[in-house]
Amino acid sequence: MEMVACKQEGPFPSNFFCQPWIIKCHGANKHTTTFIDPMKTDVEEKEIVEMKGKLCFGCMEEYLFLRDEQTKECFFLDLNSLSKVHLPPLPKEDIIFISFGLSASPNHPNCIVILPGVKFDRENLVTVECFIMCCHPYDAKWHKIPLDQDILGTTCVILDGKMYICGVDCVSVFDVGSLLAGRQVDTRTLSTPKVAQYYPWHDGVINTYLVESCGLIYLVRTYHYGGGPTNYIDIYRLDTSSDKWLRIDSIGNRAFFLSNGCCKSVCALDVGVKGNCIYYTSRNRYEQWIYKFCMDDHTMAFSIASVEQTNYECSICWFVPTRPKKAIMTSSVSQTKVLNEVNEDTVVMEKKITSNISRPWNDLPLDLVELLLPHLSLVDALRLFTVCKEWNLTSNLIQKVKTWPWFMYQEKMDGMCKLIDPLNGKEYTTRVEFLSFVFPTQMLCSKDGWIIMLDEARAMFLVNPMNQDIVKLPCLEEFDQSSCGITLTSVSTLSDCVVLRFCINSRDDTINFYKWHNGDEDWTLIYEEESPFHTAANTNPVFFHGELYCLAESGKLGVFNPVEETWRILDKPKSLYMEDEVPFRGYQDCFLLELDENLVSVFKDNYAGNDIRIFKLDSLKMEWIPVKDLAGWTLFLDPRGSFAKPSLHKSWSNKIFFTAFHTGTTKTCVTYCIESKRYDISFCEAKKPLNCVWFEPNMIRKSF
Repeated sequence: MEMVACKQEGPFPSNFFCQPWIIKCHGANKHTTTFIDPMKTDVEEKEIVEMKGKLCFGCMEEYLFLRDEQTKECFFLDLNSLSKVHLPPLPKEDIIFISFGLSASPNHPNCIVILPGVKFDRENLVTVECFIMCCHPYDAKWHKIPLDQDILGTTCVILDGKMYICGVDCVSVFDVGSLLAGRQVDTRTLSTPKVAQYYPWHDGVINTYLVESCGLIYLVRTYHYGGGPTNYIDIYRLDTSSDKWLRIDSIGNRAFFLSNGCCKSVCALDVGVKGNCIYYTSRNRYEQWIYKFCMDDHTMAFSIASVEQTNYECSICWFVPTRPKKAIMTSSVSQTKVLNEVNEDTVVMEKKITSNISRPWNDLPLDLVELLLPHLSLVDALRLFTVCKEWNLTSNLIQKVKTWPWFMYQEKMDGMCKLIDPLNGKEYTTRVEFLSFVFPTQMLCSKDGWIIMLDEARAMFLVNPMNQDIVKLPCLEEFDQSSCGITLTSVSTLSDCVVLRFCINSRDDTINFYKWHNGDEDWTLIYEEESPFHTAANTNPVFFHGELYCLAESGKLGVFNPVEETWRILDKPKSLYMEDEVPFRGYQDCFLLELDENLVSVFKDNYAGNDIRIFKLDSLKMEWIPVKDLAGWTLFLDPRGSFAKPSLHKSWSNKIFFTAFHTGTTKTCVTYCIESKRYDISFCEAKKPLNCVWFEPNMIRKSF
């Protein structure tokens, strides 16, 4: 394939016109512009006269839309020639502009520049006026068109003479031709897809983006808990013939680049990135997080660029070259195994072995077979039971197999789930028959090998992925997304199983507890009171010594007794933080689990190097005691369910396994060594499925 050489970069970083870059403009408080290479997370500062002291609305094609907050000057800067396409100065009023639209390239004579905006009363926190401002390049002034609806949105696109502006819960559609014609603006409103009301709960922090790609309009929504990382994402395509949004699970060979102001869609091969992926950024004071959501397997990966701390306004946008470039990235496809699949080499080997056997396998005493089980992986144990009828799977034998939790996640809406054995990094595939082919099914929690799943219709199921047993639970009539948790008391026998869940309404601090016992037709509300308790982000409670323990982000505990139907917030243990040190919502992941008849809490910082802190509850003093050594135990952590297991080998002792993995010859889970206080694989080098859970493999059939 013929390679296209990069043009001269001039004042820009090397390789600037050959790949995507993140441009960070600092306004009047800094003379330089920050350029971030998302591939290498390198950061470069460049002093470019035309960009000095400017902020940016965004980047369209290879034009940067810049504005001066002091003089109100604004213009398009051609990044190839550094020439300007001048626009009228912006009004000096206190107006909020977030997005913009172009009917054509800025150098086109018929180009219309459109700026949706609002005048906002900051003192009373109300919108005073909504309008659209528009002009042609080099016009003397902007045309201001009043609107009778609030259209402040994060992004907008123009397609077929219509402008689509994404608002809070709707998309407003305007006729572009009527904007400068001096007549009434033709408008209509499209409802946006329903916000996800199921796990993971996101407390209403949602970013919504519109993207035009190959003549189609897409809506992308990212979900967050407070200031934490993305914990869910969904993508829709607009059917313009019916004004309906259709959920999709692929964008083909395209790559989307999202930012406030404007978004881009490009052919991934042209700019040297992986296709069928969505790229976007978020930041705190010290770091710029660069996300890549891969729609091939519904996993999230991220990298971090260290940025200078700033206390003043800045703006960020993507620059993505529009012409084919020389960089081409090829993706490797990892091989996976399918549960119960038969390998041809295995069959040949088995024939050679059986041809030399003079005595049948069933002559081998079962006592000797049982001695083998503790030394076999689960899959090898299952194969052992298929050698002969006498060794076939029985509950007595399978219980002797020592298994660690497995990691389960769903790639696509096709009923297939991936299973990873963390001991050897092998991946298997299994089908769960009831899973939707249209809507995603979320994994809520797991216990004793059973997983609670919830679909978009709020139907809930108990599923054993190893033997395909399924138990239907009542649908959720009410599912408050503010803060929730769910767990099982036990599933040793389903006849005794009880599912407990709670919801906290952050608007009035009301906490509700619900119970379901196997055989019940509906959930039973067993407690409803006002209680100012803020649970840890998306962390399920733990059923411990007959009571339900809920962990707060500060380290405090709330306890619910399902027999007495009482709820109390414990005075002890005290908060792990001083009042002014409690992390902002979502800045840390919190986990609560049982370890050898003790409650253990783990706090992982999401931003400061993913630092880990572990505590054990001293039940006599009711204090959190720092843990420096797990004494032969291994932790498996995920907000949906965490486990502690005696280490099978000293090399796994004192380690923490997370539901993120690195793809190589095997799928290697991210682990943290408590002794060395180091990760074996950085989270920045791993992929995190958005829909996953730890579960303990269980082959015992259900009993009622």
